[in-house]
Amino acid sequence: MRLQFPNLSRPKQAAKHLVRCSGKLTLSSAHEALARGLGYRDWHELSNSPGPSTSLGARSSEASRIIGDVADATGAPDADVQYALSKARLLDPTPWRLDDQLALRAVLWRRRLFGAPGREKPGTIVRDKAYGSNQPGYLLRPGRPTSVLFDTGRGERADFEVATPRTPLDDFIPSRLWLPYGFWTLQDGSEVMFSRDYLPLWRIADGSVERLDPWLWIEGKADEAHFPAAGKSTWVSGAARASALERLALYRIAELPKLVDVMPHLIEADIESIGAGVWRMGRTDGLDRIVPAFARINDGLEYD
Repeated sequence: MRLQFPNLSRPKQAAKHLVRCSGKLTLSSAHEALARGLGYRDWHELSNSPGPSTSLGARSSEASRIIGDVADATGAPDADVQYALSKARLLDPTPWRLDDQLALRAVLWRRRLFGAPGREKPGTIVRDKAYGSNQPGYLLRPGRPTSVLFDTGRGERADFEVATPRTPLDDFIPSRLWLPYGFWTLQDGSEVMFSRDYLPLWRIADGSVERLDPWLWIEGKADEAHFPAAGKSTWVSGAARASALERLALYRIAELPKLVDVMPHLIEADIESIGAGVWRMGRTDGLDRIVPAFARINDGLEYD
């Protein structure tokens, strides 16, 4: 399928976002990769083929196909490509909602990371039979104990307490990896939202929003606040969840934070925690990234 655009405004914006996310990609290589992913021979053909805008919803199979093709062509992670294309509104002039972004990432995980589910296969969604909870979670490591990533975080279960459904369950992105738990106000007046594991997600300064590397330790904190829970609700449900979502909406944050990208490391055999996965992620993907002035590398993650 070939996508059309009335002009090059959105493709150019997508290319610029890709370059910013990568730090290694040249603008010309981003142009060529985008053109091929969108169904053209090269950037020159795209430049000379104006037409009415084509819109793709985030939940369409074509959207995940394009993201995968561009990621393969550039060597960029799926997550960075999804972020870049979303920020530029390349595939749809209407901004994708947070729920759409989560659904798209879940599709990409299944197609390009986990593959088909199977008994004792990492990435398969299993059911927790302990205490009759029946909650779903991603199998991280089978055995005794069995390690599972639930919506609220990692858990250890006896092998007989985990069941693999005959009919595969729907994929999801655990709240532990994207839902803010609270926020820090820094001495410079900016705000940093953090996860349940106190890992940075987003920084808001002077009206701009920045995705943060989760392996950073944030300096200069002047205040810390958490989203309030009420009654029997927790940080991941009820009033606290609603407050966290309202704050994301306040800053028009619909994309996903970099912490979500830790998932490929969580299914590695020697990773025992989210912090350890983030440490591996930083050593793999972030060695050449510039550390911002308000942060330093969080060496404590190595021992999480």
